[in-house]
Amino acid sequence: MKVESERLPGSVVRLEIEVDKETVDKEIDRAYRRLANRVVIPGFRKGKAPRVLIERYLGEEAIFEEATREIVPNAIEQAVEQEKINPIAEPQAFKLLEREPFRFEVTLPVEPTVKLGDYKSVRVERREVIVTDEDVDKYIESLREREGVWVTPDPARPAKNGDQLVVDIEEQYEGEEPRKREDLTIVLGRGYLPEDVEKALEGAEEGKDYEVESKLPEDYPVEEYAGKPVKYKVTVKSIKELQLPDLDDDFAKRTGLGAESVEDLRQKVRERLQAEREAEERDRVANEVIEKMVETSTVDMPQVLIEHEVDHQLAHIRENLSAQGIPLEQYLRFTQQTIEDLRNTLRPDAEKRLTRRLVLSEIAKAENIEVDESEIQREIDRIAERIDESERAEARALLDTQEWRDRIRADIYDRRFLDRIVEIATGEPLYPKEEPASEGSEQTPDSSASQVDAENSAIQYVEGGTNESEVTAEGETLVQASEESQGSDAEGNDEARKA
Repeated sequence: MKVESERLPGSVVRLEIEVDKETVDKEIDRAYRRLANRVVIPGFRKGKAPRVLIERYLGEEAIFEEATREIVPNAIEQAVEQEKINPIAEPQAFKLLEREPFRFEVTLPVEPTVKLGDYKSVRVERREVIVTDEDVDKYIESLREREGVWVTPDPARPAKNGDQLVVDIEEQYEGEEPRKREDLTIVLGRGYLPEDVEKALEGAEEGKDYEVESKLPEDYPVEEYAGKPVKYKVTVKSIKELQLPDLDDDFAKRTGLGAESVEDLRQKVRERLQAEREAEERDRVANEVIEKMVETSTVDMPQVLIEHEVDHQLAHIRENLSAQGIPLEQYLRFTQQTIEDLRNTLRPDAEKRLTRRLVLSEIAKAENIEVDESEIQREIDRIAERIDESERAEARALLDTQEWRDRIRADIYDRRFLDRIVEIATGEPLYPKEEPASEGSEQTPDSSASQVDAENSAIQYVEGGTNESEVTAEGETLVQASEESQGSDAEGNDEARKA
């Protein structure tokens, strides 16, 4: 068998294969015998009719096509082995070039080629995280609002920003019947209605009617109404204001932040905001580093992988819609698009996701990111030590299962990879090392924020405090998990939310 191979753009290999005459003749003979057992020729039992009658009855072309069904896959299998090709999907674009000798060509998608750029030249600046007194005040005010009670102003007064209104509202679009909604509860300034409508209702009085002309934004999600004028008729049925609890020590104790006084509450809030913003800054830095490093590299991507990723995103959209009781077909009708339109929308994001995943995987190899069994065992020991002694043996048995070892391995791998690439770009690892633990402390000198999070997740699961699906260490490597921090399924989630 003669084989010529050529690598084409898009990680596709074209094979031109010539099969020797002896092999072809044998397969044609086998094809005749198979067909002879399937057809009935008058005057002959199945399989007993002479070949010349079978050929006349079915035609030589039918026998040749039957033989081809065996010749081609066998020849491709041998060619793949001979040329040491590793296909990632079924052969595509079969084309018969000649019958004698039997020669054909076919294309095979193969693993994508990743060419790393100068990712070590990437630089990202860290930003200082500052929490001001004003930030603390705003947070505490939001805590008070959660406990607030809506009450009727005494004495009665016109509506102002922040008030809760119960209204009957009528929307009138050009050329359409009015749409009426009764007893709608809104809070002025919260965006329940278009901004100019809510602004017009400031100063409104209970029991009165108001008319407001507005215009929907150009990016309104329902295309047929985008940018169009709309008239609102609003009847204000009630006006209430938010009565906040007193900011005192009793309130501080009720917040659930472990505060004993107002001053203590301010400190707890400051610490929480500082931790949250430091986590946000770490996310921003990691995401920016990942994006810039990916941009330095190129990937020769086979189309079949992109289509597979689109399939995955479609399944995710279908699942999200189904959870809301909306069939995908209904959503497509509502958004006036076909399934192919949706696939075309998802395709760029799918390619971006795959490119990121493949580049990060190559960087991890280049940086020799590895996790050995001893590290996994140390992590298991660390987690087990934080669990009540009466449950420790059971916890160790669980943590030592392959599933949990894989999760712990993935978590260590992710931390190490992120630390390394952020250190390349900023000069410091992503997660700062803790100071050596004081006597009796639960943290070890090399504990990091992400390690503590992972340990807490595992402990909660072991103690029955969370569902398995809520555990942070899901066993994914960074090259997969990074997609989530990048908004990897954002397109699919947005599609579902729009419905």
